[in-house]
Amino acid sequence: MNCRNVIIFILCEICLSIAHVSDPTLVTLPEGQIKGQELLSPKGIVYYGFQQIPYAAPPVGELRFKPPKKHQKWTGVLDTTKNTKICYKINSYEIANTTQTEDCLYLNVFTPLKPGDSSKTPLGVIVWIHGGGFEDGSGVVQEYKPQFYVEHNIVVVTMNYRLSVLGFLTTGDGVIPANLGMKDQHFALKWVKKNIHLFGGDPEKITISGESSGAAAVGLHLISPKNRGLFRAAILQSGTAIARWTRQDYARFYAFELGRSLDPNFDSFEPEELLKLLQNTPASKLINNSVTTAPGKQTSLIEGEGEIWLPVIENPHLEGAFLTTSFYKPFTTGHINQVPILIGFNSEEYLLGALEPNAPENRAKYFDKDLSSLIGNKYNMTKENKVTAGRKLRQIYTDRTFQEDIPAVIKFTSDEVFTTPTIRHAKLQSSYTDVYLYQFSYKGKMGGLNGMQVAGVTGVGHAEELGYLWDAPLSSDGSPDDPQDLVTRQRLLTLWTNFVKYLNPTPKRDSLLNNVVWEKLTRNNLVYLDINKTLEMKRNPKEYLKWEKVLDTYAIPPLSNY
Repeated sequence: MNCRNVIIFILCEICLSIAHVSDPTLVTLPEGQIKGQELLSPKGIVYYGFQQIPYAAPPVGELRFKPPKKHQKWTGVLDTTKNTKICYKINSYEIANTTQTEDCLYLNVFTPLKPGDSSKTPLGVIVWIHGGGFEDGSGVVQEYKPQFYVEHNIVVVTMNYRLSVLGFLTTGDGVIPANLGMKDQHFALKWVKKNIHLFGGDPEKITISGESSGAAAVGLHLISPKNRGLFRAAILQSGTAIARWTRQDYARFYAFELGRSLDPNFDSFEPEELLKLLQNTPASKLINNSVTTAPGKQTSLIEGEGEIWLPVIENPHLEGAFLTTSFYKPFTTGHINQVPILIGFNSEEYLLGALEPNAPENRAKYFDKDLSSLIGNKYNMTKENKVTAGRKLRQIYTDRTFQEDIPAVIKFTSDEVFTTPTIRHAKLQSSYTDVYLYQFSYKGKMGGLNGMQVAGVTGVGHAEELGYLWDAPLSSDGSPDDPQDLVTRQRLLTLWTNFVKYLNPTPKRDSLLNNVVWEKLTRNNLVYLDINKTLEMKRNPKEYLKWEKVLDTYAIPPLSNY
């Protein structure tokens, strides 16, 4: 190469280097470069999206049923402009332009700051953990569009994690480790802590958030000591770690049940033999299995109901154990990651489930037949006291039978599954950190269930708030945006992002927020913000104090859930 060519080569390299520095869609991670895209929010704000960034090695082949591993470095520039991969899930609905695959451990980052621009103050970060009963959903942009959050000047991270059998089956002895889906989330949180500064995010201002089982997962991250220092706040929407549906107590039993359902000739009780069978079974067959809830081993009050593949309490002596204590006790003792939380529920959560044909009527018949079934295996009660306590709980909602008062069974179920454990969590944690409790009561079109009534019960059903925060309604009737819906959207986003930025949802009086000051809840003052057409501080939400009186009388400590 002559001198002239050397100079040309050097100049080209310099130009390429300058181009890389000035190109905000190009980010260099420790594993290699990624190329995102410039996007435009509905308000015309430019932001930058990086989709399908690998945060762990693909859990395929020998890595199936193994904890997440570090991703290898790659050469060239990785295209991160689309979401095409989601984790295997139960087939409840399709997600456009995606493929279910075991190679699914990816996350997305969306930022209003130009990556690489060190002149700007780093922004607060919200990390979203999707819901879906630990068996469904995904973190892709097709489900969770981030632009409304980004317009409020924060960085948004969404993620996939292993679901159902692939994420939560375990033999309980370390051969098939437990809580792999939770460990995926933890691995993603470590990735965010390490790398978010490259996207304009502040690693010291990370808030983890989630809805339904995603909120339960957030609660579990609060109690795992392995998360210490990874986040400074948490948001829990319609879910908590102390609800009964969060935990599986018969994981080993169900693991071998799966083996026998896949191969009628499989009669071994050796975990190594089971792992070999599961390693050689197509992932789709593992997910779409025929295992059903065994009598007495359900996570719901009703026999035969409830998810099977759920988080478990791990043996603390096993390598990599992530959740090693009761999910309930740490909130009573303060042995948690002591960070402020914003936590709450929708005004009538079970309205979504009650849309299933005959669901409320079937529940009413089941409960009326045996009042002890209103207690189930939740509170260590004697058989006699279960009947007495069950009767008292029903009397909170009706003086008749549930079959004679279907609205009452809907209200009971909303409180039993979501409201009561959420308020209990808030009360317990308030002894150790700041707690902001809310009830979302605004019924609008963006929620996706507007106009849907069940047995004369009105209210806001499970997941309706998502349509305001994420532009992700449960359904769409094609109606134009209602002005009050738009106000409610801005109120929710302002409260939530204020919390991310300042650890206080109302750091100053704001006319948009009716100049309300969101008071912190304490054990002796159960205050909450009622989010409706107006914002108003109220006290003693739903029927919680009546539940507490019954449970304090008949439940036998130590409790494992509420």
